[in-house]
Amino acid sequence: MKLLAAAALLAALVPAAPTGTPGPVGPTLSIDHADCVHPEARLRTGGHGVELNELTPTEAASVERDLDQVLDGLGLAAGSAGRPDGTTDRADLQRAAQLTIPVYFHVIHDGAKGNVSAAAVKRQINTLNASYGGRNGGANTRVSFRLRGISRSDNAAWFGDPERYEGTYKPKLRRGGKGTLNLYSAYIGGDLLGWSTFPWKYKTDPKMDGVTIHYASMPGGSIKHFNKGFSATHEVGHWLGLYHTFQDGCRGKGDRVSDTPPERDPTNGCPTGKDTCPAPGRDPVHNYMDYAHDTCMTSFTAGQGSRIHKVWRAYRA
Repeated sequence: MKLLAAAALLAALVPAAPTGTPGPVGPTLSIDHADCVHPEARLRTGGHGVELNELTPTEAASVERDLDQVLDGLGLAAGSAGRPDGTTDRADLQRAAQLTIPVYFHVIHDGAKGNVSAAAVKRQINTLNASYGGRNGGANTRVSFRLRGISRSDNAAWFGDPERYEGTYKPKLRRGGKGTLNLYSAYIGGDLLGWSTFPWKYKTDPKMDGVTIHYASMPGGSIKHFNKGFSATHEVGHWLGLYHTFQDGCRGKGDRVSDTPPERDPTNGCPTGKDTCPAPGRDPVHNYMDYAHDTCMTSFTAGQGSRIHKVWRAYRA
């Protein structure tokens, strides 16, 4: 999740145009998300609400133990044993086969509100391909996305409260198997920009697998500082098995990626020289798995790319 970079409410917003250009649909209230059940999500930093969007160190350790067992069974190196400069990870990534992931995009709308156009959906897919292909900076993760289809659901309840009705619309709309990305757009109130399921959750609850984003966070949308489409990039990172860069803070094993320096606090805005941990390296404020403004986000690392491919082999191949 990701919290607003500004604490002010987004208010007096107008309905989305029938053309499908992403835009707001009504007053955006900042609410307490203490009951949020999505630790793999993006919120707008600096807003109101309790931050409950991280796996605890104990939870992350349990996930990693299971992952290591699966990777051992596949004869793959467990964990991230690369050097801090990413040398080993870059070599692993260069050897990895290109992943091309089919995508079904589900537009959930209320009449004209949120009924984003096919062109807007294609721009979002292009943004994913640029992000994961390293075209904005950083590593080419050797992951690409191919749009297979667009569905449209005119349902005011689903659109206005996608968290509440997630258990209804996902089983009805989801297509494909464990290696198919289902991406849902809707209106999300408060500070939440989107959420995802982790790949290790697929086996026990396959119908809930997928990513939900605020439609106004898509490229050209109306959410200030968060309208370049990187909320989807961030959430898909979770869907592929990446943690936030500030996972575990300054202690423990962090995000289990060797070339992202430890980070205590999520990034607000786009600061220069942010360094919240005593370990070497400044905070990775430009990383897609942090909470910076979209204009600040540019990159994944080779270590993150290497982890994506290992997790894919373990849970989505």
